[in-house]
Amino acid sequence: MKSYQYCLLICTVFLFSCVETPDMPSSAHFNLRIHLQDTTVFNTGDFVSTSGAVVTLLSQTDGKRLAITSDDEGNAYFNSILPDYYSISANRPLSVEEIWEVLNKNEMWALGGDSSNVVLFADPGDTMTLVLPLSRSRAGNLVFSEIYYSGSRPDPIPNYFHDQFLEIYNNSETVQYLDSLIICDAEYGFADDEFIHAIHAYMFPGTGKDYPLMPGEAIIVAQDALNHTLYNKSSIDLSDADFEFYVKDKGDVNNPDVPDMIQIHHKYGIDFLYSVFNDALLLLKIDDPYKFGYDNFERLLLPLSGVIDGVDYRENVSLLDKKRLSPSIDSGLTGGVPSYSGTSVGRVVDKITDDGRVILKDTNNSSFDFSHCKSRTPGEVPNDI
Repeated sequence: MKSYQYCLLICTVFLFSCVETPDMPSSAHFNLRIHLQDTTVFNTGDFVSTSGAVVTLLSQTDGKRLAITSDDEGNAYFNSILPDYYSISANRPLSVEEIWEVLNKNEMWALGGDSSNVVLFADPGDTMTLVLPLSRSRAGNLVFSEIYYSGSRPDPIPNYFHDQFLEIYNNSETVQYLDSLIICDAEYGFADDEFIHAIHAYMFPGTGKDYPLMPGEAIIVAQDALNHTLYNKSSIDLSDADFEFYVKDKGDVNNPDVPDMIQIHHKYGIDFLYSVFNDALLLLKIDDPYKFGYDNFERLLLPLSGVIDGVDYRENVSLLDKKRLSPSIDSGLTGGVPSYSGTSVGRVVDKITDDGRVILKDTNNSSFDFSHCKSRTPGEVPNDI
């Protein structure tokens, strides 16, 4: 991962006024042109593969987002922006007709590109040009749609984390099966490795087609499938969760009415606790999770090739050099949620099909794909753009 030194851009304006504090002077603003460059086979089609892409700027200072759609020449113009550290993302969905024209296959692909922690600045009033290469990626059929990791506010119990949950959503147009898929969390320090170094790993039960998930539907995997409001009033009721992580040999509590995830590896703790500060969670499909054994610290080695979806989160989302996942899985960071705040993060809606099915944003960059949820909504996927 690249590491950047941060510099503080200080613009001080001395105005002798007691009315209000002035904004940044207009003289500090400049213009930005982002030119998209398709590096894939789709640049050979009879369509402009770089037009109609949504290009987003995310300020690392104040979290402000600006989104522009690229024109017919693949340019996105941002006028009158301020010097800052920015993350940049571009996403260009490809239609079935465009894919068929180039590949002669009925597949689902998108073009995307991103760059993180980029210093953007130019002389006031000037225009800076930045070239952003696009590569192709296949949107995940199954995605993490909501992650509640922060834990509940004390009411009355402090440091209450037993109500953590994951929501998994079928983002495709076909039935997906959860049987034998694995959920794990990844240790820090191996973002460039060919394996996920899993601290905990649990598998969905089933023999192949026991647990179908229909298009546009979601399931909940709870740390403990209980009504947590009985113990901490600020918590939530997860007694109707679809699955739960049960650590039988550690004295964990169990809801017998909810199917248990199968323990593949559990390094420590009485629960599958993913950190309330920073962690990375993954969904994988692997035939033999024990094929590559363990690392020197008893973490299970799972190949990157089996990853279906992965999300990297951290309380301080500007620390991109502290990521746990490879950029090929998640090139950004979501989070920014204080621990024990009762706040979750969830995917934003990308579009809604004509028949009303919600498609969630999946560009493999959680800085743009996720936002803070107004409230914890296990099993309820947002339906507004």
